[in-house]
Amino acid sequence: MKPDCRACRQIEKDAGFSLQTFPDEGVCVRVSDMRTDEPKNRLFVQQVTGKNGVLVTGIPRIVSAASDCAQSMTDRELFSPLGLAEMKRVLPPADAAYLDSTYALDFVLTRHERFHAAWLDYRAVALGRKDIPTEQHDLRMAERRPSETDDFTWAFACYHDEPDVPAKRLAQFGFRCASIAVMMWNGSEDIAVLGVETEEALRGQGYGLAAVSAATQWILEQGAVAWYGAYTDNIASLRIARRLGFSPVCQSFRA
Repeated sequence: MKPDCRACRQIEKDAGFSLQTFPDEGVCVRVSDMRTDEPKNRLFVQQVTGKNGVLVTGIPRIVSAASDCAQSMTDRELFSPLGLAEMKRVLPPADAAYLDSTYALDFVLTRHERFHAAWLDYRAVALGRKDIPTEQHDLRMAERRPSETDDFTWAFACYHDEPDVPAKRLAQFGFRCASIAVMMWNGSEDIAVLGVETEEALRGQGYGLAAVSAATQWILEQGAVAWYGAYTDNIASLRIARRLGFSPVCQSFRA
């Protein structure tokens, strides 16, 4: 199934090329203006759902080093432990150090009728401008939807009732914050990227699912696309995407 046009535009923006550039078969390697000499943006290997081909974009030295290796493999080989190992072998050591250890899967939800809301006992609380931790103020302001000029919802958080499990990583969002799903618009009016984190001691209990479900519903109510990504070794996050009805749109890895 062809991705929603808004998701297509996001894919093209990330790659720096139109979808027509993505090959139907094989591996295409190109220098892209979207790649910069910064960790995690020097190399971007991406396959769009519905195509067997792979587009590899990078800065010139990366393309020079990795082109032959990438084009010698099939798409399945490239997106496998073998592919990652071979790419790491041919990249300059300083670049190879930032190569992802596994690849990421990206999912989208574009319409309410495909959304399977999670009905849990946990209450997800919308966080507004006044709830932004001081040290995150500039970041959250930069990530908000461009049309938002005053108060705005930037995340949904779930809180627990366990007296002996105080928040650690999420303490800045509340003493008993169990999970938080942050919505990052990154200059777009059409797509919100979801990032979720759950306190380690409370994982596997549905807090993350509840937070992402609430955030997804809110995004869809705004008429926008919910975009959710997870690495293939993060089974809990992949289950959230599957449970809520997200559709796969692409897979990728970076260096």
